[in-house]
Amino acid sequence: MSGLGLILILGGTTEAYRVAEELTRQGREFLLSTATEYGFERFRERFGKRVINIRFSHESLERFITERQISEVIDCTHPYAKEITRLAREITSKLGIPYRSETRDVQSETVLDYEKAMEFENFRAVAEFILTNGIKRPLFTTGSKDLSFVEPLKEIEIFIRVLPYEDSIKRCHEAGIKRANIIAMQGPFSAELNTAIIREFSIDCIVTKQSGREGGFFEKLKAAVDRGIWFLIVKR
Repeated sequence: MSGLGLILILGGTTEAYRVAEELTRQGREFLLSTATEYGFERFRERFGKRVINIRFSHESLERFITERQISEVIDCTHPYAKEITRLAREITSKLGIPYRSETRDVQSETVLDYEKAMEFENFRAVAEFILTNGIKRPLFTTGSKDLSFVEPLKEIEIFIRVLPYEDSIKRCHEAGIKRANIIAMQGPFSAELNTAIIREFSIDCIVTKQSGREGGFFEKLKAAVDRGIWFLIVKR
């Protein structure tokens, strides 16, 4: 039985907010853990010191649950953040405490429930958002045909991933993108490879088109969620 002990909520999603509000109304004690600074700041405004910013490993999550005498774990992580869900299931089973999943249906293809996903009508709107939100190292995965975003973003480090064709690379370079920032690769790209590229180049934002499942859209989204970075979508 979970009793009335301390509950740990995992995730900086809308589901986490809903569960935290419900527990607050019930007068229950809880801690809400977010993996991103953005989620931490957003939730801290409402729930105060009950919000913590930790990216758990297996060891740190087990130690945290044990030391804080957590009586129940409620998993409200994003459906693409599968690793933390796996860890939470394993550790709660090992320690004999309840685990409850409140993650949304992964069959849904909506992405705007991810706190840092935004949709835009065109590249100009994307550029304006980047400039006004402190984004420093965006990665454009939108091809080389429309490079209208380069000029307004000339003062920051733009990265672009294109097919390894000479014409594509030439267009990017002539538009003003540094050769060192042109990633010429042939897909498909796994979420793991996208995550590695984000880490290697310190990317803080992915810009993509609504390319659908076949265009690797959800692999890019999963990488953005895992790294807690902006995910900006240019509509068709």
